[in-house]
Formats: sequence, C-alpha cells, structure tokens
Amino acid sequence: MPSRARHAPAVALMLSVLIMASGTAAALLRPDLIDRRAIEDKAAGYKTALLVAAGFGISQVSVTGHRYTLDRDVFDALDLPNVKTFADLDSAAALKRIERLPWVETAQITRVYPGTVSIEIRERLPYAQWNRGDRRFLIDATGRVLGPVAANQTWDLPLVAGEGASAEAPLLLTAIGRMGELSRNFSHAERITSRRWSVVMKNGSRIELGADRDHEGLAQVAGNSELRRALAGPPVVVDVRTPGRIAVRPLGPVGSAALIPVPQNQVAAAATGAP
Repeated sequence: MPSRARHAPAVALMLSVLIMASGTAAALLRPDLIDRRAIEDKAAGYKTALLVAAGFGISQVSVTGHRYTLDRDVFDALDLPNVKTFADLDSAAALKRIERLPWVETAQITRVYPGTVSIEIRERLPYAQWNRGDRRFLIDATGRVLGPVAANQTWDLPLVAGEGASAEAPLLLTAIGRMGELSRNFSHAERITSRRWSVVMKNGSRIELGADRDHEGLAQVAGNSELRRALAGPPVVVDVRTPGRIAVRPLGPVGSAALIPVPQNQVAAAATGAP
C-alpha cells in the first residue's frame, strides 16, 4: 500500500498524458468533428487532476490574525469555486481583493505544500464611532468605515455625527486631543452641512467652528481661560466661525438670544454676560 501511494502521482501523470494525446490525435484526424472548447475544458480538467494528485491542489485554507473579518469574505476574495490548485491562484489579485475588505489593513498569502493556502491578516483598529441617520458605524484613524456597530456592542470611542463626518473626523479628533481641558470635557461632534463642525461638550455647551478652521477655532477657545470657564458652567454657545470675532450666548431654543460679536479683548466680558 505505501508503494502504491508513492507511485500515484506518476500514474496520474501517465494517464493524463495518454488522455491528452488521444484527444490531440482525434483533433488531427477529424478536426471537423471536434468541439475545441470541449477539448480545452477536458484538458484543463486533466491538468487540475494531475496537480491535485501531485499535492498542488488546494484542500485547505487557513486564516489567522483576524477578529472582525468574516472567513467567508476571505474565501470569496480567494474565488475558491474557480481556484482549485496553486497554479490557479493569482496571489497578487487575491491579495488586493482581501485588502479591500473593510477591516483588513494588510494581508499575506502563503502556499504551504501539500494543499494548503495560509492567509495572515492584520486588521485595522477602530478609532471613532460615526452616527449616520439611525445607524452607527466604526471608523479607523483614516476615516475608513469598518462596519456597523452591533446592538450588543459598546465601544469607548469618540463619537461624531452627520453626513461626511467619517472622512473629516480624524483631523478634528486629533486637534481636540491636543486641547487638554477641552479634550477631557468633549462629548461628541456634529458635522454641519458637510462643511463645518459643531463640537458638543459633556454639559451641552457647543463650540461652533468655521469651515476649514477646526484647529484655529479650537486653539482660540483653549487658549482663553474665560471661555474655558464659560464652557464649564451653564450651557453656552461659543461661536468662532469668523476669524477675528468671537460670539457667546446662553444655549437655548433658536431665536431666544442673538449671537453678539465682540472684539477679542472683550471676550471675557461677553463670556460672563457682563455689559
């Protein structure tokens, strides 16, 4: 029995050669009676059988390093129904498809003789949560959407909301993280009309930032002790959308109080409500 097993690849090779040779001879003798596509399909089948017999068929796929990426998505990316042997596997193309999966940052594909394809995955790290409509998604530090947050999951991650917020969140959250007291009191941020941010503090106060002025506006507030004190008290709105102008008002229903522009040297008075 061991001897027969040892000679199996050689026997398969001889049979494949004989079968392909007979098909070729028939094609030469009566080409008008030959379905060339059928001949090609049979030859491909014989080739696959030969490679499988020689240990180059794919009988097992090992996937490691993943937690959130589904095995079936990796198998789909490999195109397993059409990839039966190592020769069929286009590693470069398969790698690109695997790395397009939401959670996958990098992947490595290794052929392991006999018959195994090993895939090692390094996944992306969730960086923030993004509310879009009535759904919540995880995003990474590049703004890439990783997937929805399951109903039974709780993530201790910053929260952003609004259309277009996912792509712009990393820059804003990085800036907030450098702002000391503002960072500690940060609740979430809302993207307004896909153009600018409204930063919400834990007590409900808001910092209204101008378009493309995230860092400048936050630094303006963080560097002013009176504004920081105002933000820590009863909820207020601090509007720094316009360069060179700061406006502060109590937070309330729309129309209950107007934003009052004040010169930079009068910010303290405006923040405390002094005349």
